[in-house]
Amino acid sequence: MQRLSRISIWTYATLIALSVLIFAILYPLSSLFTASVTSPNEGGFSLEGYRTFFATPDLVDALINTLLLGAITTIGALILGVGTAFAVARFDFPLKSLIGLLPLATLVLPDVIAVQSWLMVFGNNGIVTNFIWDVFDINTPRFYGWTGLIFVMIIQHYAFAYLMVIAAFKSIDSSLEQAAQNLGSSPLRSYMTVTIPVLAPAVLVTAMVVFSMSIDNFGIPAIIAPRVPILSVTAYNTFVSELGSDPLMQSTMSVMLVLIAASVLLLQKVYVEHRVYQMESGRAPQPVKLPLAKGRMVSGGLLCFVLVSLLPIIIVTVAAFTHSKGPVLHWGTFSVENLRRAIIFTPEALYNSLILSSIATLVGTVFSVIASYVLVKKRSALTIILDFAAVLPLVVAGTVLGIALVAAYNTGPFAMTGTWFIMAMAYFVRRVPYGIRTMSGSVHAIRDNIEEASINLGVAPLRSFFQVVLPIMTPAIISGAIFMWVTTLSELSATIVLYSAGLSTMPIQIFQQLNGGYFGPASAYSAILIVSIFLPLTIVMRVFKIDLFGTCQ
Repeated sequence: MQRLSRISIWTYATLIALSVLIFAILYPLSSLFTASVTSPNEGGFSLEGYRTFFATPDLVDALINTLLLGAITTIGALILGVGTAFAVARFDFPLKSLIGLLPLATLVLPDVIAVQSWLMVFGNNGIVTNFIWDVFDINTPRFYGWTGLIFVMIIQHYAFAYLMVIAAFKSIDSSLEQAAQNLGSSPLRSYMTVTIPVLAPAVLVTAMVVFSMSIDNFGIPAIIAPRVPILSVTAYNTFVSELGSDPLMQSTMSVMLVLIAASVLLLQKVYVEHRVYQMESGRAPQPVKLPLAKGRMVSGGLLCFVLVSLLPIIIVTVAAFTHSKGPVLHWGTFSVENLRRAIIFTPEALYNSLILSSIATLVGTVFSVIASYVLVKKRSALTIILDFAAVLPLVVAGTVLGIALVAAYNTGPFAMTGTWFIMAMAYFVRRVPYGIRTMSGSVHAIRDNIEEASINLGVAPLRSFFQVVLPIMTPAIISGAIFMWVTTLSELSATIVLYSAGLSTMPIQIFQQLNGGYFGPASAYSAILIVSIFLPLTIVMRVFKIDLFGTCQ
């Protein structure tokens, strides 16, 4: 009893967090790993799946293309996202608040709608394609394939990099740069020798997240590049075509995705472990007010870029009010029929989306705060296991996770297939790694001596956490919660496996409309989803006087 009383409260917290992940991800996935090394005929240990994988040229091509797509998307998204975050965090210019907020809109747009909208713009019969042909008599390059795939992937993922990196900009201690400049360094040299090294861990974590999201993406490559083999699409097609008969290759490809992301994670951790910087939080550099002319140039450039990235939302909104008949949209006409139909059938799906996303976000935020703190500040053998378990969902496609959950909890004492709980659990599992990574960057920046000073003054460790650490983490917690909430509302791949009668969500409704060729109603559903996300956020900011997007202004 006395020995138990000596165990730290954080050890109990680590054990509880680890138990949650064992239940939600490790146990369901264990069946996939077991299946990948099990002979489908004899039932014993076998590497037949891996031998078949590397002996099949199409699968090897899928592996190479997946790595290439992840690398290109990560580099492109970091360039755009970090550049935008730097401008918003460090400078004052006209329309800064609007420009800081608009990139978040791309996070809520389901991939399937985004890629469809870009095809409406640059596709074979797209608006821009037809305009250039009619006016200039020029054939534009084919948008299908690698060109469109890379373009859409970067545009869809740069906002993730922006949201995650801007919190790191806010955590920098301005006295570091001031000290460098007082010692004779130019502003540029201060950025190169002080700011960039301090930001490097957060940028590297962001790169890992974007890379994992890229190789996990299913909707974009499946629609815009069906002839380019990508591992996530190939794995899904293999599962669909061989459901119930031979899960070997689908399991093998899932494990390959795990190995890819695990390799990236290992590189990231090796770098971060040796480059942890601690500084005073709440002392971020004050934004520099740009001269009017220069400020207008920066504002204009950023606004044009952000508006281009939001073009799918504009196209979807216009399409929602455009007369349609099946897959044909009569551009230039006006109709409210799409919205009328969507409003009649939307309430239940919208309610399910908001409730399930809110539950998953609330649980995920609490879990991420605790997990990020123990992973950074209370390192132990248990936290190493917790860290490994927390990143596993990054490399598992949503559809595969859904199937694993159904297989694990379809029967037995924890049977919950077809319930809202299993859907909320899937959302939690899918998004909690992003919450942990977002908040870990903030925890890295908190000096140990701040908390130690509180404890030395007689404040209990748990109370010191709530009164000292938690307030400093607040910007990162808000960023992480927003990130989880808006992306969960767009979750499709896990939902399509887990939902049942009465539990349909907005992405499911959009997918079904698109699958039936009803682009007008699909656009109306998307418009309602976008409004349902931004309206609550606006009310929170206005009514409760909360600077909800303080991290991006």
